[in-house]
Amino acid sequence: MKIQSHVYRHQYLKQRVINQVGCSLLSLLFGLFVGLGGLYTPLVKAEVKVQSSQVSLEYRAALNLKHSDLDLSRVSLASRHTLRLNRQWSAQLDTLSQVAFGKTGLGSTDNFATLNQPLLDSTDARIELTRAFLMWRKRGTSVVIGKQVTPWGVLDGVQVTDRFDPVRRRDFVLTDMRPERIARWGIRWRSKLDGWHVDTSLAFDGTSTQQANIGDTFFLSSTRFTGGLSVADLGLEGQAPTVDLAQALRIQTPEREHTVNQSTAGVKFGHSLGEGDMSVMLYRGPDTDPVIQLRQAMVASLPINVSFDYLRRTVFGATYDVTLGALVWRMELAYIPDQPLNVLGEQPLMQARAKRMLIGGGVDWRAPANWFVNAQLVVDHIREEELNLVRPATDTLLTLRAQRSFFNERLLFKTELIGSVNQGDGTLRPALVYDYNDNLKFQTGIDWLFGDPNGQFGQFKDTSRWWVSVKYTF
Repeated sequence: MKIQSHVYRHQYLKQRVINQVGCSLLSLLFGLFVGLGGLYTPLVKAEVKVQSSQVSLEYRAALNLKHSDLDLSRVSLASRHTLRLNRQWSAQLDTLSQVAFGKTGLGSTDNFATLNQPLLDSTDARIELTRAFLMWRKRGTSVVIGKQVTPWGVLDGVQVTDRFDPVRRRDFVLTDMRPERIARWGIRWRSKLDGWHVDTSLAFDGTSTQQANIGDTFFLSSTRFTGGLSVADLGLEGQAPTVDLAQALRIQTPEREHTVNQSTAGVKFGHSLGEGDMSVMLYRGPDTDPVIQLRQAMVASLPINVSFDYLRRTVFGATYDVTLGALVWRMELAYIPDQPLNVLGEQPLMQARAKRMLIGGGVDWRAPANWFVNAQLVVDHIREEELNLVRPATDTLLTLRAQRSFFNERLLFKTELIGSVNQGDGTLRPALVYDYNDNLKFQTGIDWLFGDPNGQFGQFKDTSRWWVSVKYTF
C-alpha cells in the first residue's frame, strides 16, 4: 500500500528513490528482453540507423492572477529517438526529465506499476522513460512491443471512447495536449483484413491515471472528486483547502502491478461507411477515474484515511467521422454497463456500480480568412436506479476552439473555451504562440477559470493564471 501524505512522505523518500531507480532500470531491461528475447534471430543482421532524433528544452512559468504568486515554475527536457533496424523493424525511445518549483508539482506516481516507475523520482525532480518499443511492419500489418499508448477515438481532447490509457491530471485540463496519455508496457497488433482495419491491444501494466499530490495547485477537492467528502467533513471551513489537506486527508493507493486483474485488453474494428469511416470497439480494464474508499472510521481532529481504487469496467464504443467540403464531422458513443462510482449513503464514501452512457459530437471547420474552428459537445449520463449520486446524473461538456496564423504562420493566436453546461463553470484559455525560428518558440496565455467553488472547473477559480513558455528544440 502506497501512502500519499506529507506527514509520512519524507521519511520514505530516500529509500523510494533508490527503489524506483532500480525498478525503472529493470523495466527498461524487461522491455528489451520481451521485445528482443524471442525475436533475436531476425535482428542479428540488423544495421541500426538513426531515422530521427529530437531533443527539446522548455521552461514554463505561471503567475496566479489573484494572489500574484508564482504557481508554476518547471523545466522540462524531452527527447525522442527513432531507430531503423532493417526494412521491417524499427524502435522508438522517448524520455522526459523535469524539475519543478512552485505549487504545481510533478504529480503523484503512487499509482504507477513497479515496472513503470520513473528512473528518478524526488519531490522536485523526475526522470521518466515515456516510450520504449519495437515495431515490426509489413504491408498493412504492424506489431508493437514495449511501452506505448493506444489512442482510440476521433474527438479532439475529450474522452468518450478514448479511455484505454491512463492520463496525467496533475495540471487538470490546462495542458497543450489533451489528454496527456501515460504509456504502459504491452503489445499491440494492427492489420487490414478484407477492407477492415483490425486493432488489438493488451497493456499488462497496471499503471492508472496520475493525480496531483495533496497540497498541489490542482489537487481535486470538489466533492464530486472526493467521493462526497465536503470541506466540513475535512475540517477545513474558513481555510485554504490546498494548504491544509495534507493534515486532514491521507490517501493510500493499492499496489499497481503487472497482473491479469490490472491489465487492459481490447479490440477495435474499423471500416469505411459511405463517405466516412466507422469503428466499433470493446475493451476491459481499470477505470481512468478512481472511486474512493474509507480505510478507517472517521474520528474528529484526526486525518481521514482513504484509498483511491481504480476498479475494472467494460467499455463498448463506436466512432464515425466524415469529411464534407470544408467541414469534418466526428461522432463517438461509449456504453459502460458496470461503471464504478461513489454514492452518498448511510456511511461516507460508499461505492456502487451503474450503467453509464457517453455521447459526443464535434465539427472541424476551415472558416474564411484562414480561421480554424472546432466545436464539440459531450453528454455523460449515469442511470441512477435509486442511487444518490455524488456527481450530477447528466453532465454536458462543451469545448470550443478557434485559431488563426499571422506573419507567414510565425505567429499563432488560439483560444479555447471548455465548460460544463449543466453546472455553469469552465475555463477560457486565450494564447499566443510565436515561432522565432525553426528551433525557438515562445508562448504566453491566460487560463481563466470560473464557476461555483465546488464545481468541476470552479474548484480552481482561485488558480486562474497568466503563463509563459520558452522552448528550444535541438
